[in-house]
Amino acid sequence: MKSILPFLLALALSTAVANDFDHGSYQTATLADATSNLGIDPRADYWFDASHPKYRTRARFTGRTRQIDPGVHDFVSRWVKAMGHPVEFVQMFRVEVEIEQAGAKYWMPLQESLVEPWEIDMSGPGDADLSLLLMGAYDHVPVFTIASFSAVRPN
Repeated sequence: MKSILPFLLALALSTAVANDFDHGSYQTATLADATSNLGIDPRADYWFDASHPKYRTRARFTGRTRQIDPGVHDFVSRWVKAMGHPVEFVQMFRVEVEIEQAGAKYWMPLQESLVEPWEIDMSGPGDADLSLLLMGAYDHVPVFTIASFSAVRPN
């Protein structure tokens, strides 16, 4: 079973053709609901969720991007090691995008294969339907990665 987990994660983290992406494995939730009651020990700097929970939500891209925060990069490295994923997964995350929902803001690592499509479809602030994987929390702040997205176009 251990050898299957990296394969399954690679599928979850890879850019999928729209017809191949398993949207059904993503539970609809707000970011606040997805992060409530995580049960993180207040003494922990790093918390990893081995169940790889997946969520689908609509949120607003603020228009801000940045290179991945060094602390979050370290978190991703530790997450990859703790979950037994291939070390190459660390290199999948170099950019973060700022997402806002219900007044709360989150910096989310965007996998490398989605950076160019994100820059094209989300060229500025706007709403997006996001498929997210909750990796855990770094310094008590949830760390989601975006597995897929679609820009919401105004009517």
